Amino acid sequence: MAMSIEANVAAKPSRKSQLRRLLGGEAALGLALSSPVVVLMLALVFVPFVVTLWESFHRVNPMLPGTPFVGIKNYVQMFKDGQVHSAWINTWIYVILAVVIEILGGLGAALLLNKVKTGRRWLLAAVILPWALPPVVNAIIWSWIYNPHYGLLNGLLLKTGLIEQSHVWLNDRATALFLIVLVHVWRMMPLNAVIILAALQTIPNELYEAAKVDGASPLRTFRMITLPLIGGAFGIALTQSTITAFNLFDEAWILTGSSAATRPIQSQIYMTAFQNLNFSYGMAMSITVMLVSIIVSALYVRRVYRATRYD
Repeated sequence: MAMSIEANVAAKPSRKSQLRRLLGGEAALGLALSSPVVVLMLALVFVPFVVTLWESFHRVNPMLPGTPFVGIKNYVQMFKDGQVHSAWINTWIYVILAVVIEILGGLGAALLLNKVKTGRRWLLAAVILPWALPPVVNAIIWSWIYNPHYGLLNGLLLKTGLIEQSHVWLNDRATALFLIVLVHVWRMMPLNAVIILAALQTIPNELYEAAKVDGASPLRTFRMITLPLIGGAFGIALTQSTITAFNLFDEAWILTGSSAATRPIQSQIYMTAFQNLNFSYGMAMSITVMLVSIIVSALYVRRVYRATRYD
């Protein structure tokens, strides 16, 4: 008994010394270097989120006096608002199409770039250029391409004989939804390609050589070697594609304006908050969009992690 007490007493200084060592040296340097980022994240993300969440439970309208507490009234109103329903339907169409095309296109582009040995640096610079463009500039360029009078799309199709007269492409809802998605994909897919390419370049060539010796087909090699080893990058690409698709605004607003046929939820939030001056209702919608995008992204990452991890 006495020996155990002495052992515990002797262990206490060692624990204190371990804690002292943990907080000193490299650990202290790491905390010091990361603290500005933590402070910025708290100031620019967490605090605005808390304020927005709190204000969404009030009535915030500069045209009405006071900001009374209304509870979940703004959230309940969303389930009864037909315009919000239509905007959510359009948003889910954008998300599904954009994520599928961006991931498959980014994966294909990354696999092709990974095979290139000469001039890859310049090719990567050209590939990443659309992503480097501001979304407004990107949308304006594509609005010129889609223009029914002088647009490049009509010009090419007329010259090739695929159409006999110019089309107003953004007049049809289904066509307009797809063309808006295409503009968004053209801007965001290069980022997915670079993310996946970075993961592909970390895979040792010895694994592919061993698979070739064993007689594995290219499809089996991709499924058993490539896909599991790029699972982390795949999850990152899925997450960023989903979040940016939920936040799609510039392309839809510039190409079709406030049209209800193609209006995403972000456009609905903008109109509600800054045109109708119903700030609290817009805040409630923005909180809902954030939660939905986080939940969907988390499901993606978890599913990809399970499907590509081999213990």
